Amino acid sequence: MTMWKLAFGLGAALALGGAAAAQQANKPIFVGAKALDAMVAKTKDGLGSAKVPTGSPDHVMMIAHRTADGEVEVHTKLADEIVVRSGRAKIKVGGKVSAQRQTAPGEFRGGTITGGEVFDLAPGDAIYVPVGQPHQVLVPKGGEITYTAAKYPG
Repeated sequence: MTMWKLAFGLGAALALGGAAAAQQANKPIFVGAKALDAMVAKTKDGLGSAKVPTGSPDHVMMIAHRTADGEVEVHTKLADEIVVRSGRAKIKVGGKVSAQRQTAPGEFRGGTITGGEVFDLAPGDAIYVPVGQPHQVLVPKGGEITYTAAKYPG
């Protein structure tokens, strides 16, 4: 009987230890504004971008700082939720794309958009871009914009 108590106690301790380890893996991840700004402080060819830590490979968050137009993008598996932190730009969404190249599985860039809808972007604005919709951020000459983009499976 003592052996059963010992085995039960050991099993309970291991289970609780496993639960504690799982809780550690599920801890919140905080990234302050200064750290986010530092992630995109340097730009190359009008773009500075970085992945923001999420704690899960299935959840993608990006921060981007643009001083020039972005390329046309089409994601066949992910939707974008863009929230502007600072600056101003326009985003063209929809229409038809010509002359794109595949840059990764389900990711296409470049080319030009014909048609589509144009939205003004300003600090605090948010726009949802559905899966498969072409989109392009257009920065005015001498302007800049910083935004976060969460990517969701569609």
